[in-house]
Amino acid sequence: MRNILNKLIQFGEFEVIVFGDKVILDEAIENWPTCDFLLSFFSSGFPLQKAIDYVKLRKPYSVNDLEMQQVLMDRRLVLRILDSVGVPTPRRFVRQTKEDIPALPSELLLRIRETLNVDLSPETFPCVSVNLVDPDTVQCGSSLLKKPFVEKPVSGEDHNIHIYYSTAQGAGVRKLFRKVGNKSSEFVPEVASIRTDGSYIYEEFMSVDNAEDVKVYTIGNNFAHAETRKSPVVDGVVRRNAEGKEVRYITPLSEEEKEISRKVSETFGQTVCGFDLLRTGGRSYVIDVNGWSFVKGNDDYYEKCVEILRSLFLQAAKSRQMRVPTKSIENQWKLKAFLSVLRHGDRTPKQKAKFTFRSKPFMDLLNGTEEEVVLKNDQLRLVSRACDEAIEGSFEDATLLTQLRTILDLKSNLAGTKVQVKPSFNKKDKQLEKAQLIVKWGGEFTHGGKHQSKDLGENLRKDLRIINKALLDDIKIYSSSERRVIATAEILTQALLDTHDLPGSLITVNKEMLDDSNAAKEQMENVKSRLQAILNPNEPVKLPEHYLPEDIEDPESFLQEIIDLLAILRKILRQNIEEEEDVARIQERWCCSESPILFRERWEKLFKEFCDVERSAFEPSKISELYDSLKYDLLHNREFCEAIFASPEFGRQLLKQLYGKAKTLFDFIAPQEYGIETREKLEIGMLSSQALLKQLVDDLIAAKDCPHPCTRLYFTKESKVICLFNIVLLCGLPTKLKSGEVDELDYLTQITFELHERSSGSGSEDREYSLRLGFSPGAHDPNLIDLSLDGRHSLSVAPRRWISDHISLDEALHHLSPSTASQLSGSLRKRH
Repeated sequence: MRNILNKLIQFGEFEVIVFGDKVILDEAIENWPTCDFLLSFFSSGFPLQKAIDYVKLRKPYSVNDLEMQQVLMDRRLVLRILDSVGVPTPRRFVRQTKEDIPALPSELLLRIRETLNVDLSPETFPCVSVNLVDPDTVQCGSSLLKKPFVEKPVSGEDHNIHIYYSTAQGAGVRKLFRKVGNKSSEFVPEVASIRTDGSYIYEEFMSVDNAEDVKVYTIGNNFAHAETRKSPVVDGVVRRNAEGKEVRYITPLSEEEKEISRKVSETFGQTVCGFDLLRTGGRSYVIDVNGWSFVKGNDDYYEKCVEILRSLFLQAAKSRQMRVPTKSIENQWKLKAFLSVLRHGDRTPKQKAKFTFRSKPFMDLLNGTEEEVVLKNDQLRLVSRACDEAIEGSFEDATLLTQLRTILDLKSNLAGTKVQVKPSFNKKDKQLEKAQLIVKWGGEFTHGGKHQSKDLGENLRKDLRIINKALLDDIKIYSSSERRVIATAEILTQALLDTHDLPGSLITVNKEMLDDSNAAKEQMENVKSRLQAILNPNEPVKLPEHYLPEDIEDPESFLQEIIDLLAILRKILRQNIEEEEDVARIQERWCCSESPILFRERWEKLFKEFCDVERSAFEPSKISELYDSLKYDLLHNREFCEAIFASPEFGRQLLKQLYGKAKTLFDFIAPQEYGIETREKLEIGMLSSQALLKQLVDDLIAAKDCPHPCTRLYFTKESKVICLFNIVLLCGLPTKLKSGEVDELDYLTQITFELHERSSGSGSEDREYSLRLGFSPGAHDPNLIDLSLDGRHSLSVAPRRWISDHISLDEALHHLSPSTASQLSGSLRKRH
């Protein structure tokens, strides 16, 4: 829809007004904006009758007949109408109970009877029973239907469809449902009886050509686009591309199918419409009509759709009285400010090594300060020199010094390598006791991150142009100081503003607000110790059952399963490298400065940190590193990753098992690193993100008082986003999400704060304000292991969704205020 509306705008002939659900749900239709052409369709929670009443009141040109959308919500009505116009459908009969006889408004019943000569009145749907007369046969009156057959709920919104198989086929039922991840159905062998809890349609099962079904999309009576997809009946596994969309292939329609398409669009009054076809034995049958549906990701289709809609609108304008005077648009709710906190785009795996030293050469790296020191670029020579002095004087453990020197030799020349030196003082006399060195490398922005950032910027531009184009006239960008974060901000902002040249002052780097903070160091160390105990089989520490996900019975055993898998995969990797003469040939193209040597080095480090350490010393943060590396390699090095971890005995199943288990444990452990209990999450969140929260509140207040709309974007890293997200979910705001309901805040995660404004009308200067919260988990797909990827090595960013209804701005600011959140955290701590 976004693409089509933006293409329509470019002609300069139309102004797009998005009603918004604040208007749709809360305002009387008399207060809805006036429009000449209406694009409207039913979805969950949409007040269809209200929209129908609006069309009757204002009489816009409606692209789709809203009254007829009531028919599409009942499969019985749809099938009876299809029969009346000669559209082929599978042979069927209906089990009809008295509780759910279809009931359309009398006015619509009369209209259908007069125009289509079809009677859909309730009395034409007598109660009829359907019985299983033997294990393979159902009977309706004198009619019999043999298995396999299809059982469909009569509601068009219920997608829980069952296919029953005969005894000769092994019996059982395949249960189809709306896609969940990469599944669209599952087979249940023990089920044989049909459902008896309501009205159902029973259809003859058809073996389709090429195990595919066809999705058809109409735009008017004379154009239809069709795509094939793997039938969900096959195995229930959804094939997806790099954008997370189901893999489909364009297919031409026969003349018979084109005529079917014309009849469906015309008969139901749906200019933009989708329906499902089955092809079998040289004929085509319609099995469902879905109403409003668009093709995704096809520019040719978008161009054709715009061409047809524009023509329809201009033709209608010639014969219609345009714009009946009514309430001013100024009195409607409008988006006044758009604020969004974003995580950076895709990066290479972050790696680190920790050392603790007490000798003078390393203490001198602090240069007399009592704060953490960060050394980069040429400053890394100071660390090498300190290491050499310690080796020469035998001041520290020789093995640790050699390990540090090796890392510095290999990684100092990589962009982004840095050494953090953290002082540790004796608690009694406050004297400097030791220094911890943390060497970090990796974490560099990838070409996949560039694609994601550019795509998100372009889509955000399209959204804001449609909703309120004035939002693009006042933009401020804030970024942390990290290279990958700044790069994300620059590329996304270029796309947002549709320019390659950004003013030097547009992006403000604010370390205090968006960089890491040590303010919650003590609290996070305490949480880390608890997580270590939870993962330690020798510790009696247990979590309450409600803290554990379904797939993890006890965390320490689940971790051991991962360790056992890694031990096997280590042997497989080493054996494959030993037997392969030239491992570089396995994968022709390497990106992100990667190579087989670096791949192995990274994984050998992971093997060592999981398999070769005492369980009592295992660091929970290593779970994130493992999952991080798996995701990265499945995106950027899939060919090599799948081959190097494959074996004749296991094939590629071990890699798939490792991904599934690593993700499950990551989803459980990673969010807990920022607090296990509510009080901890709030306390750590406030200590880490207080400056960001204050800036958000100040910017919302300033936007309220500003005479024009504005956009504010804040780019940061994962830890900051998690802390802010915890505050939003736990500070008392009435959100639709609960803490723990989101599994991962992936690259380009967004938390949005959308300020809406409306004048009180009648020339009054008084205005109302509401805030709505949105969220996107970013470029995330839980089924990454099953995706088909292209050379972009980039996942699409998930659309934003609302996580709150509209909240009074004053109420929202009260909850978001740093002082309120701190007080809540303090009261929870006292109660604990």
